[in-house]
Amino acid sequence: MKNCSWMATERFFEGVQHAKNYATFRPRPSEQLTERIVAYLKEKYEGQLDLCVDVGCGNGQCSTPFAHHFHKVLATDVSSAQIQVANALVHPVNVEFRNCTAESIPATAGSTQLVNASTAAHWFDLPVFFQEANRVLCSNGVIALSSYGLASHVFIHPAKSAELHQALVHFYCERLGSFWGTGNRHVYHEYANIIVPFAEITREEFWTEEVSTTLAEIAALLETAGPYQNYCRSKSDDAAGRELLDEFITNCQRVLETQKQPERLKLKWKRKYFLIMGRKP
Repeated sequence: MKNCSWMATERFFEGVQHAKNYATFRPRPSEQLTERIVAYLKEKYEGQLDLCVDVGCGNGQCSTPFAHHFHKVLATDVSSAQIQVANALVHPVNVEFRNCTAESIPATAGSTQLVNASTAAHWFDLPVFFQEANRVLCSNGVIALSSYGLASHVFIHPAKSAELHQALVHFYCERLGSFWGTGNRHVYHEYANIIVPFAEITREEFWTEEVSTTLAEIAALLETAGPYQNYCRSKSDDAAGRELLDEFITNCQRVLETQKQPERLKLKWKRKYFLIMGRKP
């Protein structure tokens, strides 16, 4: 993979339509991810699971899986549009959404067993966020940070996996590389440069099962990416972004030697999640 350049743009997912697209096309977290986080928490915490705070929750995709483990899930996001969309969706009754920053968690000191951030921590003011997480966590409580990289997806194809991956890398890293925000660098390096300030930490990774999708769905997922949104804003023209997506679609069709419409072009791929967990003493 070639090196990418970055620019500092920290706020994405602000518009309601973008938040709706995010809810529709961003993948749901793997059950394996949720279960591993809860299992790690229970290794040393033996009390009731009263409160999980899911920070940077978006529309609640990663909040809901924790609902049956905890008495309450408090899901927060800086984007009012994301919270608006979240409240319009169906979620378990014990999930509450709040519009606030990651650096100001609306929970009392020592009240929380888990502070979770899925595909979000790379946009936080991490030193301040870690202070807040430490404040609200109880003894033996856990902070969990996880994500996946769009360009690290692996296509499953009998003969064209590598070429399809190169088309994805060309779009996301080479064509959009100069429009990355600083948080994308954390994701690109799989959170290797994020240090959770607890003595006990673990870093893990795992792959999802193969997922069936279409080329159109992949393009819609890429459209939700912050660098793509930056690109469109820089051009002041959504049509320019559409041309870039069409270029990606054409490249994939060329690799597969087909003219099938993206909606009919079926593909399989899988993604890698990386996870950092730290335990408060």
